[in-house]
Order: sequence, then structure tokens, then C-alpha cells
Amino acid sequence: MFTVVNIMLNRELSPSKAPLNLEPLTQALKTPERLWMAALLINQRAENPTIREFSKISDLSIGFISKFANILREKGILASGRKLKLLEPGALLNIIRDLYFFEANRITPYYTEDAPEQVLEKISKSKQPYALTRMCGSALVAPYVRYQLVDFYISDEASLPYWKKNLGLVDVEVTGNINLVLPQNPRILNQLQTIKGYKVVNNIQLYLDLFKYPSRGREQAEHLREKALKI
Repeated sequence: MFTVVNIMLNRELSPSKAPLNLEPLTQALKTPERLWMAALLINQRAENPTIREFSKISDLSIGFISKFANILREKGILASGRKLKLLEPGALLNIIRDLYFFEANRITPYYTEDAPEQVLEKISKSKQPYALTRMCGSALVAPYVRYQLVDFYISDEASLPYWKKNLGLVDVEVTGNINLVLPQNPRILNQLQTIKGYKVVNNIQLYLDLFKYPSRGREQAEHLREKALKI
């Protein structure tokens, strides 16, 4: 599901500061829970939460957070002290970006005759949990590339019939124009933002979901990073 990559940091280092050796950290991030913790740390970087505060936000145990925080500190990514203060959020984002694969989620394609805007309007009126992502999500946060495919996360498999009925979806063999996504990590649905009445994944998750998307996804992802993430 994950692959090990060589991480190159595009940043200036003073003569007294040696380059970070991030290869062991790349290995340590090869679990969904640690990947989630890293993504959420970046998303919460302005808050600098304590371990206890972060446990409530992330739905991860204090022991798990403490252990991984120590790894991040050893690699110069996290500052020492009580607060979970990131020193290298951009470097950490580059690592998890290259490790992450959207296809690790369970993706069910459908077809609808409705235009994307009509689909989003129906989704927004839903009584079921959801979170827009990829192109339709980024169009609300930092619009750049036009889109025709709607991707959104749903809570569980049991809600598939609800969505199929309420959105008037038709089964397809291979590809359609709407994807219902069961997240590998359901915690994604606990960290949302609301934009113009629509629920969207947080911006770090949005960037990860976009980056390897074949239809100009990287272009949209980098626009999002420049305009919204700023790291």
C-alpha cells in the first residue's frame, strides 16, 4: 500500500546545520495511524497542542502519540517540550504526500446524469455524514482546475444504498462520474471544514488526495498548497 521514497528537501541550510536524515522516519510512517497523526499535526500546526489535547482531537491514545512524537523529535521534525510544535511541517508533508495512496480507500464508482453542481447540492442536504474531496473539494477551497468527477467520503458501507437512492446513481462496470469513498481511516470524517454550506476534508487531507490524481491533480494540489496551506 505504501512505498518507500527518497525525500529531497528544497530548503536552504546554514553551514552549521546538517541535512535531515529522514529515511528512518519514512519507514516509521508506513502505518495508517501514523500517517493520520502526521497529517493532523500539520493541519493543527498553528495550535501547537499538548499530547493530551491532540489525543482528543485525533482519537489516538496518549501512549501512541507520545511514542511517535519521540520519533519525530529525534529526526528534528518536532520541537522538544510539552507542546507538539512542528519545526519542519513542509518536510513532513512531502514525506506523507509521497507515501499516501488514495486508492487504499475503497472506491465505488457510479454514474449520474446531474451536473456536478446539482450533485453537490443534493449531497449538502443529506442527513448522512460525508466529506467532499479531490477536485470538487478543492474547487471550494482554492479553485484552479475545472472538474467533472465528484469524489466524496461516506461513513460506512451500510450507507451506500441511501446515497444511491438519494442521488439517483446508476451502477457502472469501470468508471463513472461520481465516486463514493469508504475511507481506510474513518477518522477523516471527524476533521472537516464547512465551506459555503458544504463539508470538505481538511486541507492537508485534500492535498494528499489530490496530489497523485491523474487529471491535473498535482497542478491543483500545488495551487492549494500555495494559496491555502502556505508551507
